[in-house]
Amino acid sequence: MKNEKWLVIGTDARMKVLAKQLSNGHRTVYFKNFSEWDEELNKTVLDFHPHFVVLPIHPLPIKVPIVLGLSNAVVFSGKLNDEWRHILKENEVHYYLEDEGFIWHNAALTAEGFVSHFYNTKRAIQGKKFIVTGFGRVAKMVAHILKSIGAEVCIAVRSNVQLNEAKAFRYETVDLLDVGEIKGDYLINTIPAKWLDEEFNKRITMKIFDLASFPGCLQDQVQRNQYELLPALPGKFFPEDAGNVLYESIVEQLRRRNVATR
Repeated sequence: MKNEKWLVIGTDARMKVLAKQLSNGHRTVYFKNFSEWDEELNKTVLDFHPHFVVLPIHPLPIKVPIVLGLSNAVVFSGKLNDEWRHILKENEVHYYLEDEGFIWHNAALTAEGFVSHFYNTKRAIQGKKFIVTGFGRVAKMVAHILKSIGAEVCIAVRSNVQLNEAKAFRYETVDLLDVGEIKGDYLINTIPAKWLDEEFNKRITMKIFDLASFPGCLQDQVQRNQYELLPALPGKFFPEDAGNVLYESIVEQLRRRNVATR
């Protein structure tokens, strides 16, 4: 397609980098640093008529009665809630959070971003014991980088498959139900669910760094001082690299789409 029109939306710094990367001779790109879909975005879409729209990782809150102007756009998104899925039910939608290249590169940047954040506490990693909950891609990258620096790592999981996978990598392991019985210096959560209830809260005495997506692992009624929610670390610490990763993912998805439609 010649003279492609792209609309990139989001407050994460990587989105601005993505918009810059997408800009070239055959693309016109608008970047909107918005955290919600409002009347101004409706007006922008109606005036601009984008062929492609890139939404942020998390669904934008909708502050208008009707979202306008997207019926003919190809949409790239991280996640969609039920409201957005209904709005885009007739659209061609691609999810970059389902692209393995993006997921693994983003996980690596998340792990490195955590290390950068932790060093701001003025504490060393070497010699400390970290309990990592979950053993998905982010947890694997975090555990690997911490161990390579000299930390002791214990993996706490619910899944028997992940438990044995972590054992195969020679990590200390524990069932998530027993995580409160393990002594350590810090706990890093990567499980994207509200699993930490008041009972866990009383049993886990170490500080928790939560790398899972908002709203994190704390159940709604749980109050905790020794807790930090750290979403979107790649965009905060490495916006240029994170933006490039997102760009490569979208370009590859476009390439596959164009091949499939020939």
